[in-house]
Amino acid sequence: MNTSHNDSPPRATRLLRIREVLRLCGLSRATLYREIKLHAFPAPVKLSARSVGWLQEDVAQWLEARIAQRGPAYDAAPRPNPGAAKETAATADRDQSPREEE
Repeated sequence: MNTSHNDSPPRATRLLRIREVLRLCGLSRATLYREIKLHAFPAPVKLSARSVGWLQEDVAQWLEARIAQRGPAYDAAPRPNPGAAKETAATADRDQSPREEE
């Protein structure tokens, strides 16, 4: 018999350790802790006297917010075409070479 008044299903919550958070976010340890101090990054959960972890959901939401900050201008910008650079260079070389008089 369930005596809990909460009828929601149990959530699978995963805690991420510092190395995984740093790898996912691409931040240095110092930057991560500075962002936490500025309340710009989710605070860790204390696991023991010398151990902390971050909720995977919190880190994922932070990453999604950062991605959303790019805005529509980033999505509308033309992507570089590596093949076009080679073609342009070849055309420029051909146009600058001296042509023989017929």
